[in-house]
Amino acid sequence: MEHSTMTTAKQSTATNLVEVVFQEDLTKQGLAELRKKYPKTFKLDMQDDNDFKEARKIRTERNKLAKAINDRRISFTSELKDHGDDLINKIDAIYNPIITAFEAEDKRRKEEAARIKAEHEAMLDKQRLEIAEFKGFIQQCKGKDSQYIADALESVDLIETDSFHKDIIHEAIDAKKEVIDTLNEMYQTAKANEKVEAERAELRAKEEKIEKERTIENRINKLRNSPMDFFGKSSQVIQDRITQLENYTPTESDFGPRLDEVIQLQAQVIQQLRMMLTQAKQLESVNSVAQPVEDQVTSQDVHSVQQAQFEQQEDNQLQSQNAPLLGGTIKSDVFEATANTDGYIPLDLWPSAMDRAENDELDRVCDQLEVAESHIAFLEAELNKALAA
Repeated sequence: MEHSTMTTAKQSTATNLVEVVFQEDLTKQGLAELRKKYPKTFKLDMQDDNDFKEARKIRTERNKLAKAINDRRISFTSELKDHGDDLINKIDAIYNPIITAFEAEDKRRKEEAARIKAEHEAMLDKQRLEIAEFKGFIQQCKGKDSQYIADALESVDLIETDSFHKDIIHEAIDAKKEVIDTLNEMYQTAKANEKVEAERAELRAKEEKIEKERTIENRINKLRNSPMDFFGKSSQVIQDRITQLENYTPTESDFGPRLDEVIQLQAQVIQQLRMMLTQAKQLESVNSVAQPVEDQVTSQDVHSVQQAQFEQQEDNQLQSQNAPLLGGTIKSDVFEATANTDGYIPLDLWPSAMDRAENDELDRVCDQLEVAESHIAFLEAELNKALAA
């Protein structure tokens, strides 16, 4: 009810103001007189010249009245604006001390709020960069071993997410969990790969060890059988080989744990070659003195003598070391009891038939020695004939 009364009052005030403004040109009474002068029933015959002229006058009257009202409106509007501006200036003068202080403080507060907001955003951006650095652990651990990844996992686990602002702490927690999960997977993968690689390395080491042992064994066998390559060779060739062996120093890198064995074998081979050198010189001396006898002693006979004597010398050296004959396959008290001699003495005590029956390798060696001794006996007889001549 109160609102309706205020609205009516405002409308009444506005109407009164309008009437005051335009009362010089047209009042309510003037409007009433115009309606009375020109009622809706008023008609003019425009075909009639007099009526047409009358209508022209009425239009001119209307135009003048409308122009006067419009001019008055424009004039009043200008006056009203000037008056309104003056009133506003006076009002501003009254309010300005308060408003100016308010606006200055308002500006300061807005600038401070903007500064605080900017600092807050900068702080959040910095913490977001720290969160992004979590994922740097993933990049760093690519291609690394399990221990490196385990250390990285420990570092990530020690990160305190409570220090992050509440606006982004959930981002820090999620990022930390993601990095830990990823690093755990990488750790498991690395451990599995390392296990496979360790197994491969162990296999390679075994293969390399076997290959190295095989190589060493081949070198030792080559050294052991070296004298056999010099049967029937001249004394100079044998001497060159002896010199070569004497100048050679076996190394642990070549023979590993069997170095001592090789050094001992080297001495044995040199001793065998020296015996062969002595025999070769004797034969060369005999050949230079008794050419007819040389025709009777063929190169094959010389080769047989050297080989038989080499086998006997090798047997004597093995026996002197209290080692099984031919390695670990044969052992006989008969052979081990044989003393070293400077020349060849035929065996007068052979392994028993029972020993030979129990060991095929021993029986084979005995057969070979029997054949060798028969050749030696023949060659000694021929050499004695040659020397007697």
